[in-house]
Amino acid sequence: MTGNGHRGGRLQQLRTAAGAIVGGATAWLRPETVLILPVLDAEPAVGAWLGTSKVDFHGVPLHITVMCPFLPARSVRPPEEEQIAELAASIAPFDYALTHYDTFPGVHYLAPEPAAPFVAITEAIQRRWPSCKPYGGVFDSVIPHMTVAFGDPPADPAELKRSLPIATRASELWLLRQTPRSWRIQQRFPLG
Repeated sequence: MTGNGHRGGRLQQLRTAAGAIVGGATAWLRPETVLILPVLDAEPAVGAWLGTSKVDFHGVPLHITVMCPFLPARSVRPPEEEQIAELAASIAPFDYALTHYDTFPGVHYLAPEPAAPFVAITEAIQRRWPSCKPYGGVFDSVIPHMTVAFGDPPADPAELKRSLPIATRASELWLLRQTPRSWRIQQRFPLG
């Protein structure tokens, strides 16, 4: 490796470290919350593909996000939790399947079918909490997905595709709270 390549690698390491420090400071100063539907039935297939027995991303299990960011963590108190519980109770549990593998730039995911119930939940959250915008309003539309990897795929995607479809059921809405190092489950709300 040339000197320039080594410096480039070192520079990337420094950028990554700086990003982690800034992200940790932001989580400490203004922690967020998210609402997800966990997809624990996918863990055996995704774990095998990733080469691990437990799959989580900084404390977050496999899931389909229905609102990220949700509310600032300091704003979620018992009255807000009661409103989330009411919302969850108004949503009937539903069956779906993870049917195909796809990518966004730097993200590998499995897509659910049908996708409409996930979009409907996101829209219901937005009606109840108008300040909430999926992914901060960065994207024009919501594409329900379950992230399985970031960056380069850890293994041949064909291996994961062989395990599809993965049939499962949405039965809970989880509220997660950001901490300086990870995320933690703050509350689970049954659907229906």
